Amino acid sequence: TATLAEVLTSLAAQTWPAHCLVVSVDGLLPDQLHQVLLASGIPLRILEVPEWQGTGAVLARGLLACRSRWVLRADADDISDPRRAELQLGHLLQHPHLAVLGTQLGERGAHGPSVVVRRVPLSSAAIRRLICWRNPFNHPTVALSREAVLAVGNYCACPAFEDWDLWLRLAAAGASCANLDQALVTAAVGKAHLARRHGLVYLRREARFLLRCAREGLLPWPQVMVLLLLRLPLRLLPAGVLAALMACLRSHR
Repeated sequence: TATLAEVLTSLAAQTWPAHCLVVSVDGLLPDQLHQVLLASGIPLRILEVPEWQGTGAVLARGLLACRSRWVLRADADDISDPRRAELQLGHLLQHPHLAVLGTQLGERGAHGPSVVVRRVPLSSAAIRRLICWRNPFNHPTVALSREAVLAVGNYCACPAFEDWDLWLRLAAAGASCANLDQALVTAAVGKAHLARRHGLVYLRREARFLLRCAREGLLPWPQVMVLLLLRLPLRLLPAGVLAALMACLRSHR
């Protein structure tokens, strides 16, 4: 509850306040979290379902419930900079053709105040070059064109890869995307974060995702074969080695 309260405080402090905070839940919220949400003072719409449906369904339902042209994502444990909405929406007003606008992501470990920045490319051209090899966006930071996302089918059921799947479908449709250079969201990253990207379960999900991309024409078969050879062995490395490799994608600030 303390983490959720901190997240809501960061959203309430935005210099460009939200019209509405749509909270999409996989299942039912405990009463205690309901009270934390209601105490935030932010206009709310809470979406709950009786049974677990998976991340893709939760994301799709949340986007459908939004009524604004632009939708800013926020995970339940990530802190937004007070000027996040102002800077992202201000950029989108100047570049209304963009379908996705992300930012850099600050990652804070469980111990100590240091922040590591997970960097992603800025321009649409650089994003297109990277998107076939790895995810070019920090998903918790993105602002989405609701119309553009719905036009390619919204989020889909693609466990652990719902966001990369969406970016590939947008790229196939010719959408333009960008990232800002600032880190406007900070995420708490610990051992559980790494564990979700490690082991046989994740390996199988990654293999299914890549093979699906090949079957649907989102990625060419030869490249998928290369990706399978390069990426899948990493999921079986010792956790410490995998953490060190992932750190190569980040830079301290």
